[in-house]
Amino acid sequence: MEQSMKSGSYLYLQLYRDTKNTFRIVLFLLLLNDAFAAETDKVKVVSVKEGENVALRTGETEIQRGDKILWMYGDERTLLAEIHMRNKIFETYNTDDGRFSDSLELDKYTGSLVIRNTKSTHSGVYHLKIIKKDATVYKRFQVNINGGGEGTLAQKVSKRDS
Repeated sequence: MEQSMKSGSYLYLQLYRDTKNTFRIVLFLLLLNDAFAAETDKVKVVSVKEGENVALRTGETEIQRGDKILWMYGDERTLLAEIHMRNKIFETYNTDDGRFSDSLELDKYTGSLVIRNTKSTHSGVYHLKIIKKDATVYKRFQVNINGGGEGTLAQKVSKRDS
């Protein structure tokens, strides 16, 4: 009879074997976060004021030659940026609605995504996928853009006139 139970970051496995001599083997494994390329349910929440810059960090210190990094946005996972060192691809993209025009920047050493001059339309979930030679790492960021207070000159004039 074999039983297994998964709870949190632990895997508990018991094997039973009934014969003349009863053996009971208990194996206890501690799984680290993102071990075996498992996508975690953890979401890093990042909040900034409108107009500020925000950096979403990969956690990498240096991109390796064979690494591929993909940054995606929203439930549709629209591709925002990609790095593929071997093929010399280092690009940022805009969405069909134009919300990211001239706002995205990639760190060429770490693959981190920087959003410049944030707007409320930049709020949402950002998905990161790092494909390495021996593993794939998934991360998610919930970006919240809060009202900037001062705003632009046009916003100030609009507030004053209303």
